Amino acid sequence: MEFQPLGTVNVRLPRYEDHYRWNKVTTCVHNLFGGQRWVDQYGDLIITNNKGIRCKLNFAKASYWSSNRYEVVGSVTDPDGKLVHHLFGKWCEGLYCGVAPSARCVWRPGALPEDHEHYYGFSRFAIELNDLELSLVDVLPSTDSRFRPDQRLLEEGNVPGAEASKLQLEQAQRERRITNEQRGIKHQPRWFRCTASDSVADEDGEKWEFAHTYWDARAQSKFRDMNLIRLW
Repeated sequence: MEFQPLGTVNVRLPRYEDHYRWNKVTTCVHNLFGGQRWVDQYGDLIITNNKGIRCKLNFAKASYWSSNRYEVVGSVTDPDGKLVHHLFGKWCEGLYCGVAPSARCVWRPGALPEDHEHYYGFSRFAIELNDLELSLVDVLPSTDSRFRPDQRLLEEGNVPGAEASKLQLEQAQRERRITNEQRGIKHQPRWFRCTASDSVADEDGEKWEFAHTYWDARAQSKFRDMNLIRLW
């Protein structure tokens, strides 16, 4: 099964007046329905900077007869197109800058928690994404995914309960979509806005930006007064 993300990711660092933009490569899950499952990522990932710096990384596509599985090679160039850095490594092990054997490691994935096998092989970051502190229960909007029951049941190891809850949520979503279509209601995102994109990488000519209203609403406890959709 292949996942081909569209559009670009944008990150702005106001303190340094930097704006980074990059695309995502293709992710493929092999042996989804049988055998040993494994994940591959391949394609070109291009990172650009508003100051003219450019990085291109090629994620090699794995094959049964090649030895370059998980390999990444690339380069960083300055505004004049001159090579500044050479990059290589494996996306599941680490990325190095320079030429072997004197290259230095610039990135390495974090170590998995000791109990990661009990949490579906998740990293510490992935595990904590669903963490819900008691102090946040009355602060977050009801649509926050940390309130999603099937997700909580799966984390607690109740797989049958999670599957049943997931089916109920999906059915409710389908019914809600049909009702809205019949009434001519179009969903309007509350916390993001769609604007015209100046990047040729955005094929539909659009990009989504944070509307900068969420944190104000949260600080002023406005969620209870909003007509939020009941998702779960």
